[in-house]
Order: sequence, then structure tokens, then C-alpha cells
Amino acid sequence: MPEKKRHRLFNFNDTFSGDKIPKWTKWVYPGVGIGRDASFTLVNLFFMAYIQYAADLGDHYGLKMGVIAIIMFFCLLWDGIDDPMIGSLIENTHWKWGKYKPWIFIGAVTNSICLALMFTLRPSGWWFVALFGVFYLLWEITFTFNDIAYWSMLPSLSSEEKERTQLTTLVSVFASVGAFAAGGLVPILVAGNAVKMYNLIAIVIALIFFASQMILVFTCKEHERDTVAEAKQDHAGILEMFRVMSKNHQVFWMSMIIFIYSLGSALLNAFGLNYFYFSFDYTTGGSLMFAFTVVYAIGTILSQAVYPLLNKFLKRNQLITLSFIFICIGYFLFFLVGKVGPYNVIPVNIWILSAIGVFIFVGQGIFYLTLLLMMTNTIEYNEWKNGSRMESVIYSLRPLVVKVSSAVQQGIVYLFLLASGIYAISSSISQLEIAKGLDPTVDVTTQANDLIHGYQNTGSFGMTILKIGMCLIPLALFTLALVFIKKFYVIDEKKYELMRQDIKAGRTGKENPHFDSKGKEIIG
Repeated sequence: MPEKKRHRLFNFNDTFSGDKIPKWTKWVYPGVGIGRDASFTLVNLFFMAYIQYAADLGDHYGLKMGVIAIIMFFCLLWDGIDDPMIGSLIENTHWKWGKYKPWIFIGAVTNSICLALMFTLRPSGWWFVALFGVFYLLWEITFTFNDIAYWSMLPSLSSEEKERTQLTTLVSVFASVGAFAAGGLVPILVAGNAVKMYNLIAIVIALIFFASQMILVFTCKEHERDTVAEAKQDHAGILEMFRVMSKNHQVFWMSMIIFIYSLGSALLNAFGLNYFYFSFDYTTGGSLMFAFTVVYAIGTILSQAVYPLLNKFLKRNQLITLSFIFICIGYFLFFLVGKVGPYNVIPVNIWILSAIGVFIFVGQGIFYLTLLLMMTNTIEYNEWKNGSRMESVIYSLRPLVVKVSSAVQQGIVYLFLLASGIYAISSSISQLEIAKGLDPTVDVTTQANDLIHGYQNTGSFGMTILKIGMCLIPLALFTLALVFIKKFYVIDEKKYELMRQDIKAGRTGKENPHFDSKGKEIIG
């Protein structure tokens, strides 16, 4: 009798073959996204709020916030530029642990340390601004090691469409759980004792992030490498990203679309905490944001969980159109809540906001997951057209454009918070929070509420300005993304199946009969 193969928990070097992903890997790989996205959300969504409401910036508060926004802009731009470098590094990795897991490990160790230090080291004034620049850049670079390796591993696990759709759905669901856990709990915990609570939350999330990534590295299997296919590939260099984009128009347009979508979807979150503080007050704003985040989580996770079912009845182009309609309804109604100029259109109420939020979050959940699948399918398109997959190089474009969009987002947020007059109030609240850190008897919430109520009673157009940034600009960006999808993206379900058949038959690159000598498609 043949010896039964024993399951080993620690699969340092183990690989698998075929399109069927091992059950443990299929669940652990997406499951560890909870820790990853909780870490990312803490920095992406709340680090600026921590600076705004808990950092000791001293005099010239608005100027220093502006310098911080400029530093973030250039850090994010640089991090976007170094994405293809790191993608190239991963593409050419040949270590015993595999192609992706070594960089997942390196990124997790270094990034968790940076995360904890960002919220615990507290110099004041311009020293804080300088230290912020150093640690924010280090955090971005170390997270990129982990992020590109993690996302590049996804398309390598299976090229079978059903299996890939299921895995991508699981990744999105677990990532959403982590993001919403951090996004919902942080606002409840920090108001009134921000200095201490941000420190504690950062340490806890850093530990969770580190532990979850170690589970992936030591127990999951990578797909065995196709040495024949890799031998045909060019070695990825810094210019490889631009070469791939020039030869693969689908990668180029999907990168543009993801940039536009990411910029639009991030603005609601970026303004979120300020919106709830100044629509309600400092005491209840965080708690109501938690309730809103629960709706956000349920709407997004459910929409993504049922995505495979929806995809059985609707094609990707139909799903994009349906989700866009939901997004339009949601953002337009959100803009009408509260004051629009001097007029109260729809009452400010958490139940009304939550009902409107369902339209936004269900729409964005479906829209985003469809974009992920579209971007992933450009890897097969590259192999089909050009003869090489270039997974890490192509997948490095996703975080690159997201980070470039985040850089632009920081400038938009700064300008709208400055124009709305919110920075003038938050600078006073930050002094109260710093005093609370030194003297536990300081009553932060009462004094902060008085400041916010005074802002609400001025009759200014401040909240209208804020909502233009939160709602109308994103709506315009989503519209532009939809136009680009309809006009330029051509990999529908029928073409994807044709691509898979050609790839299996070896009809790729120069052997592909569906392209002329200039690389132009001649199908049908």
C-alpha cells in the first residue's frame, strides 16, 4: 500500500500544483487579511486624525498641517514609484521559502515595528513634523514589501476563473472585516482620551498584523513555479512597468480606472471622522460613526460575499452598471443631508445616514470587487498577447495607483478642511487632548462640544464645503471611471475563456493568431 501523505502544519517550502487551491491555504491566505487591513486602515484613515486631534503641533497649527500634507503627498508619490522596483525584486526572487512568502515576512516584521512607533513617539512642534516624515516614509516602504508580495500571490494560486473568483471574494471579505473593525472601533475609543488610546490601539493592531502574517508564511503553500514559463520571461527592471503598460493597453486603462475609483472612494472615509464630529458633537460623533461603519461593513461584506452568485446571472459589465446606479443614489442623497448652504434639506439623523449608506456601500463593494477581477485578468491578457505573465510587475500597479490617488487625496482633504474652517476648531481640541494626557481630570468632551456647537451655530457654509469634497467630487470621479470601463476595457467573459484556451494550447505571444505583427487584435 502506498504511504499516506501526512499533513504538515509548517509548510515552509511546500508547494502545490494545478488550479485547485489546498483548503488550508484557500482560507488562511484571505483570512490573514483581517490583520493586514486593520493595520492599513489605522494609518490610512486615522493617522491624520491622530495628528489633527492629539499631536502637539504648537503654534502655526494650519501651516504645520499643510507641511504634513505636503510630506504625505511626496512620500506617497515616492512609494508609488518604488512599487515597481519592489515588484521587480519579488519577480526575480528564488529563495527556498518561495517567491512571495519571504517578502510577506520581511514586510510584516518591519512594518509592525514602524506602526507601533508612529503612535507612541511624541515630540512636539516642528520636531513632530520632521519625525512624521521619517516614520511615514518607512511605514509606506515596509508595508509595500508585504502588500505587493501578498497581492501578487493571489493570481499565482489559480488561473481557473471560478476558483479565482471565490478566492478574490474571500480576500475582499476578510480584508473588509479587518478594515471595518479598525474603522468602527477607533472612533468610539479615542474621543476624550485620544493620546493614550491611539498608543494602545497601535500596539495591539501591530501585534495582530505581525501574528497573522506569520501564520501565512509558516503554514500556507505557494503554487509551484513554472520554470519553463519563467525562463521565457524578461528579467523585470525598473522600466519594465512602463514597457508592460505600453504593450498591454488593458493594464494601462485598468490602472487609470483604479486610480480614479480609489480617489473617489477614499474621500468619504478621509472626511468621515470630521463629518461626524461636526455634524453631531465630539461626545457622540465617534459612537455614531461606529454605527455608520457597521452599516458600511454589512453592506460591503454582504455585497462581496454574494458576488459569485450575482456573477452567475449578471456579466461583469452589467454588475459595474448596477453598482454605479447604487453609488449615484447614495452620494447624491448624502449630500442633501443637513445644511446645503443656508437650507436644511434632509434632517441630520443617523438612521437616515445609515439607510443612504447602504446604497453607497453595496454599490462600492460590487464595483471594487469587479475592478479587482478585471485587473487580475489583465495578467492572462499579457501572457496571451505578449507571452509572459509578469504577475508582480502588473500587480505592483494596483498599489502604485492607489498610493498616487492617496497622495492627491491628502491635498484635497487639506484644502477642504482648511476652507471649511474645521482646522481652526480642531487645533483647540488637540490642546485639550494633550492636556488630558498630562492631567486625567481635564474634561475634554464638554469643552470640545462647546467649540463644535459654536461652529454649528455660526450659519456658515462650512459643512456644505465639506460635503462637496465628500460627495460631489467622488460622484464625478465614479462617473469618469465608468466611462473609461465602457470605452476601453475589452476582456469580457467570452474573451477571457478564449484567452485561457489559447494559453493552454501554447498560442501566446508570437504564436498567437489573434494579433497582427503590430500587436493589434484581429479577433472577429
